[in-house]
Amino acid sequence: MKMIPSTKPYFDKRQTKFITSAQKEIFKSGRLILGPYTKMFEEKFAKYTGTKFAIATSSCSSALEICLRFLNVKNREVIVPTNTFVASANTVIFAGGKPVLADINRESLCLDVNDFKKKISKNTKAVIVVHIAGLIHPQIKSIKNICEKLNILLIEDVAHALGSSIDKQKAGSIGNAGCFSFYPTKIITTGTGGMITTNDGQLARYAISLRHHGAGKGLEDIQRLGNDWLMSEIAASLGIAQLKEIERFISIRRRLAGIYDRKMKEFNINRLQNFPESHHVYYKYPIILKTEETRNKLKAILKNQYGIETGSIYFPSVHQMPLYKKMYDFKKSDFVVADSVLPRVLSLPIFVSMTKTQQDYVINSLKKALNQ
Repeated sequence: MKMIPSTKPYFDKRQTKFITSAQKEIFKSGRLILGPYTKMFEEKFAKYTGTKFAIATSSCSSALEICLRFLNVKNREVIVPTNTFVASANTVIFAGGKPVLADINRESLCLDVNDFKKKISKNTKAVIVVHIAGLIHPQIKSIKNICEKLNILLIEDVAHALGSSIDKQKAGSIGNAGCFSFYPTKIITTGTGGMITTNDGQLARYAISLRHHGAGKGLEDIQRLGNDWLMSEIAASLGIAQLKEIERFISIRRRLAGIYDRKMKEFNINRLQNFPESHHVYYKYPIILKTEETRNKLKAILKNQYGIETGSIYFPSVHQMPLYKKMYDFKKSDFVVADSVLPRVLSLPIFVSMTKTQQDYVINSLKKALNQ
């Protein structure tokens, strides 16, 4: 039985040809970091997202920490949705701040605006808005308005949602900064890697310094407490090749999601609500089952009997992680929606190279598994 993965990176002949040529040039030059391919990737990425600056980093986690350190969140609070990868909260701590976890919206699984307002205090410095499953937060503009009124800084965690937009404005261009991931499962990949987007020249210069040990004019001129957070030239060449194809990738994902939509309606299975104003790129395709037990049984049947891998949307949540349970005295009433919905979420396979035969097999297997 050949396993159908929940996600898979995709490189076609055109990309492979470009990457192979680029790597020959990189090896010949001996310039493995901070060379022309990193610069090219940054320039093309800034243009694509509609921002003035893009700064390549080693990961989304390092991108987040750089931004938080620039915003000076030390001894201040940063609101973070509990439905995120734990790194979003951890980077606040690494930057000297305190993460304040908030509940999520039932329809979008993104940060709940009302709970965000409740968690704001005199000590709130910033909020990290996490776009989920390929959907830009449908209420990101409302959150931005609140932030501007209360002088709260806004960081977008765009790990799930490169290419998504709202009112034709790209994710990563709305807040003070956007932080992206190019992990192998993401919309585009560089193997590992991240990117910061911003219109703030000071932040851009700070990020360029901090990602290279806090260097000024060079490593003989260390001005800040930085780290080794660079993207390699080889990784950047992958990013350039992938970025060229991003709109095609997104088009394929949206087509696959449309097919799933019709079938889920037929099967009477709940999925995330569509938001007409938000351009969804379908990094994941989550469905919501009636109970956690149903979800777990379905997941096991699909894998063990049909060879189909499925995923989740950040479950367990950050507040359920042992580390955070030790640090905080959470109440059952703190995360009512997250605790109710996320244990019932199952993400069906969706990836650019997915064939009609594979998707039909997933759908037919899902139907059989539901009957079991």
